This record gives sequence, structure tokens and C-alpha cells, in this order.
Amino acid sequence: MQQRLPKTKRAPEAVASKKLTERSLSIIQTIARYRFLLARDIVRLVGGNEDVTHRHLQQLYHRDLVNRFTLPAPRTGEFIYFLDNAAGLRQLADASSLQGDLLDWDSIRTNREKYGENAKRSVGRFLFIEHELMISNFHADLETSARADGGIEIKRWMQGAALWNNARVAPKRTLPHRPDALFTLFFPNAPEGQQNANFIYEADRETSNLTRMREKLEAHAQFFMQGKHVEAYSFRKLRAVLVETLSEDRAGQLREQASDLAAQLPLARMLFWFSSTGSAPSVHTRRWSCVVDDRLRSLVD
Repeated sequence: MQQRLPKTKRAPEAVASKKLTERSLSIIQTIARYRFLLARDIVRLVGGNEDVTHRHLQQLYHRDLVNRFTLPAPRTGEFIYFLDNAAGLRQLADASSLQGDLLDWDSIRTNREKYGENAKRSVGRFLFIEHELMISNFHADLETSARADGGIEIKRWMQGAALWNNARVAPKRTLPHRPDALFTLFFPNAPEGQQNANFIYEADRETSNLTRMREKLEAHAQFFMQGKHVEAYSFRKLRAVLVETLSEDRAGQLREQASDLAAQLPLARMLFWFSSTGSAPSVHTRRWSCVVDDRLRSLVD
């Protein structure tokens, strides 16, 4: 009978005889690309047999090569995986094909301080994790959908503080411009000059009031109207700012905010696309609405 391992306490001796495989390394690299990932997203991103992936996750946890926790009720009870053992992962990278140059070592060390076993997890940090998981879920939807399509590639994905800037909206008024993520879809079969589509992504968990959200939209519009994205993000044309929220009602409210803003800044009529998390995740699904008309759009339009 197979030994049942503890869920919240490591038992390294129980997995000492198990060998790390390429699937183990693929799991680590996948978590590194996303920072925080639910187990179900790791399964679909890594591919292959689901039970085998879960066993590898279990072994990696007990070897202290990945860490995990759950959010308190009534939030999801599913394990959230992340990396926080920089020393152990460096040793593994030196002894295997793990691509250590692709790991964000500063982020891994920060994870140990903020989310490791001895870290105090405050309500604010739980809210941050929920926000990060919403971004990760969208990213995973995007990656698996593009992979299934076969004719689309994610050429670039960026998120976090590397994207942060400011937008001057009046002589004495400046707003923070802090996108949640930026990504570029590459269409290899499209005509020259039309192969890249650049998007900004915003994950709205409905914790900010509508006034604050209007300011966020205004900052986006001003930032791109002023051409600051060319130097900041190294592209000239943005397809859309995608705003994903938790409910259709909230998406409608934000669309109204964009409509009001468009009276002052006409760019807002086409710049912002809104959707809710209950919509289908495929890049081909027409689920995004904007102010200019009632036609739903997909990321490949």
C-alpha cells in the first residue's frame, strides 16, 4: 500500500529514492514563469497524464524544491504552488538541465520572505495572491488556447513592476500607470507588418471603486495618446487594453466609465475591451466588448 504523505509538513525521507525527471524540471520552469499557480493550471500547462503530474508536484514539495499553501475559507482550498528555495534550486540547476538563467532569483527569495512557512500571511497578502492567480489563470488560458490553435504564438509576456510608469493628465496632475500584464501575440501566417498584436491586460477583482477604475482607464488613455509606450514597451501600435472582471454587471459598469471618458478622450471608444471571467477563454472566442459598438471581439480580430 502506498504511503500517504502529510499535506502541510514535508517528509523528505519518503521521497528520497524517487528520481527527478524532465517532467519535474518542466513543472519547476512552469511555476517560475507564472510565480503563483493553482495545481489544475500546472496540470494543463505541463500536459501529459494528470495523476503523474500530481505525483511529481507532491515529490517536489517534499524535496523542498517547490512550496505550496491554500487560501483560507471561503476561498479556494486548492494548493497554490510557488518557488521560494533559491539555494536548493541553484544546486538543482547546476546538476541538471533546469534552466537557471530563466529563473527570477530575486522573486524567489522574496517569496521565501513573504510566503514561506514562517511568513505572516495577512489579509492584504491574500488579496494580492487572489489578484495574481487571476492574472495567472488568464495567462494559462491564453497559452493553452494559442498552443491548441497551432498558428498563434505568445511572443512576449510581461507583468508586475517592470511595466509601471506614470501618465501626466493635467499640468499639476499625474496618475500612476501600472498595467497588470502586457503580451504580444504573433501570427506567423499574417502579412508582413501585421504579424504582431500587442495587448495590455487588467485583472479587476472589484476591490476598487468606480472612481478609482475611471482614473486607471484615464491613465491608460493618456499614456498611449502621449506615445510613452514606444519607449517604455518598445512597440508603436497597441491593439487593446483588456479589462477582465468577475461579473457581467461590473464589466457593464466599467464600459460605462469608458464611454464617459470617451467624451473627453475619443481614443477610449476603441482602446478598452471588457469581459468577465465566466466567458470562454479561447483566443478565438468573441467575448470582449467596447464602447464604439455592440459587436463582440476576439483577440484574433
